[in-house]
Amino acid sequence: MAASRKVEKLLNQKSKIERELRMIQENCIHTKRTIKQVTLGEGCQTSTRWVCNECNAVVGYPSEVELKNYMK
Repeated sequence: MAASRKVEKLLNQKSKIERELRMIQENCIHTKRTIKQVTLGEGCQTSTRWVCNECNAVVGYPSEVELKNYMK
């Protein structure tokens, strides 16, 4: 039973951290951003996105021109 309690405690902490992170990202004004490779979901796929430098939130998709400049 000790393992199940520890798992429950860890899941609660994870949930609390995810809520706090979501609140920080929602309140951020995303003034500075960088094009980065981000992992999508729980899988191994990556994609190129604009990411806020302050809160690490994904904030958009780069245009074709922006992607070409990024690849240089």
